[in-house]
Amino acid sequence: MELPGGTACWYGMAFALWVVAALLGLVGRRGTRIGLPLLVEAGCLVTLVAAAVGGDCRFALPMPLYLGLAPAAFLADGLSRWFLLLIGLVGAAVVPFAPAYLRHLERRVSLGVLWAALAGLMASMCLVVMAANAVVFLVAWEAMALTSFALVASDHERRSVRQAALVYLCATRVGTGFLMAGFLWLHQITGSWVFSQWSVSGAQALGPCLLILVGLATKAGCWPFHLWLPVAHPAAPAPVSALMSGVMIKTAIYAMARLFLLGPLSVPLMGPLLLVLGAISALWGVLFALLQHDLKRLLAYHSVENIGLILMGLGLAGVGTSLGSPLLRDGGLAAALFHTLNHGVFKSLLFLGAGAVETGAHTRDIEQLGGLAKRMPWTAACFIAGSAAICALPPLNGFASEWVLYQGFFALARTGPSVVTRLSGLLLMAWLGVIGALALGCFVKAVGVVFLGRPRSHEAAHAHEAAASMRAPQVLLALCCVVLGLLAPVVVSHLASVVRPAGQVGSAGLLWNLPLLPLAVALVLGVLAVAGLVTAGSRRPRERYITWECGFGELGAQTQYTAASFAQPILRLFGRVYSYSLEVAIEGADHRHFPESVVVTTGHEPYLETRVYRPLLRLVQRGAGGLLMRLQAGSIHQYLLYMIVALGLLLWLGARP
Repeated sequence: MELPGGTACWYGMAFALWVVAALLGLVGRRGTRIGLPLLVEAGCLVTLVAAAVGGDCRFALPMPLYLGLAPAAFLADGLSRWFLLLIGLVGAAVVPFAPAYLRHLERRVSLGVLWAALAGLMASMCLVVMAANAVVFLVAWEAMALTSFALVASDHERRSVRQAALVYLCATRVGTGFLMAGFLWLHQITGSWVFSQWSVSGAQALGPCLLILVGLATKAGCWPFHLWLPVAHPAAPAPVSALMSGVMIKTAIYAMARLFLLGPLSVPLMGPLLLVLGAISALWGVLFALLQHDLKRLLAYHSVENIGLILMGLGLAGVGTSLGSPLLRDGGLAAALFHTLNHGVFKSLLFLGAGAVETGAHTRDIEQLGGLAKRMPWTAACFIAGSAAICALPPLNGFASEWVLYQGFFALARTGPSVVTRLSGLLLMAWLGVIGALALGCFVKAVGVVFLGRPRSHEAAHAHEAAASMRAPQVLLALCCVVLGLLAPVVVSHLASVVRPAGQVGSAGLLWNLPLLPLAVALVLGVLAVAGLVTAGSRRPRERYITWECGFGELGAQTQYTAASFAQPILRLFGRVYSYSLEVAIEGADHRHFPESVVVTTGHEPYLETRVYRPLLRLVQRGAGGLLMRLQAGSIHQYLLYMIVALGLLLWLGARP
């Protein structure tokens, strides 16, 4: 469909709205409360409409805006529009949530700068997924990194936030360095910056593709490059966390699909490598999520898990390409892209729910919460819906995309050309099942301890429901979880045209073989049954009884399960992965029969941090304190000598034949 004025005009309109919002935010605070959110929201809605109903388009900026190495050219095809749809949808839900949430940060945060950075982040993410060449991609990538860094550091008066922002900034520098090295290498081979002209395969493409993979995996938060993610996401305001986890890290997934699967680069090793990285990342993320007592940190580790699931889909597509199987190629890529959209929806919903809990109860510590379902019913209902979706419970959207992934692994086990590939398909299905079971246990802990039972603190006992402007986006995203799950066959059939290169035959739609009508009927009947039970229970006279009080009187909050005690059996089962430890201290004169207090302390060792990254950081610090301090001696004569030597070296390199 061609929109009035052309689809490119609509994208330009959205970009102009975001630029105006950014400039107004930087100039002053006037209009911060109403005007800037409206401008940013309008840009999101325009992008959503253009991606949903517009067609493919190509355009380039005029010559005065030439970047020097390559023209500022952009492309919006099926793959780009899929990610633009995600950006517009999540942005349109997050922006209305932000003003009410930010009220408790007004005295510590510059709202004008925050909205300017938010508008810049939305614009840069769109430019990343529309870039037609490497130069434009890197410029937009850097703008996205800097604006997201400003958002993470928005509450910079807190020391923990400054540290988290610094960790995130360092991770972005490292990732961009690897990405730039891979792009330069491919330009050296092909002589072009245009993605579609990078026709390289085999051993020649292995080196640059590995560099690019490290850069993109760092941005995506994939194991073992994920260390910044559980640090930065909890430090950022909840709307920013929703955008970063739901959308920003998916730009790396877009680049992987564009370059490794739908582009001319051909590396047979990339499929198995993505499968292995994805499998480890998914299990690692969910195991460490079980350890967390900070609600946002728990959700951040689940982003590591779900990025792993998406990479498993991309890896399956790469294996299918190597095996010449359209079923595996299209099915794996469809599963990855479908789960990218679904994860963006339900993870944004969960982060917004965590933000509502933070503003209503003034804490994110799971051990200090409890009983919020009575005090925050709307937030509780939406958070439970998001939890069911992330646990892949039917018929919600998380189940739909994971079902496609299951079918892809089943197809690999059934049609693989060798015993190894068929056995790998079976093992991957079992691996995915274990991850799903652990995710279910983690969110049973989160929902049960946070929203059920009795309040565990004064803050939880006096919690209040979020404002209407914070509840409406949660309800919208919860409805999207239901709609995307029920319309899964339609979505998968649409994805068939996105994942299928021109001129090739595909079969992504064949991977959906589950009738959803019985599930939809079961969902409606279940909702009606619950509503009937609640209505009937509210009409009955209430009587109070003390159950299992054992002579102690009415039971208090101390008799409930804590988050640590609930997850402890699962954590001990996988204790060797992170050296899980548990210590119990009982105090009292006769502590055996009449203990006065019982203190349980749990601990674990993050091996990547303690055994890999910290020694590497100490090595870098020693090098910086030794060699670099000697080079930066403060002598102008020494600095002039460096410049002369560098200039002579460049002239010599340029004069070589």
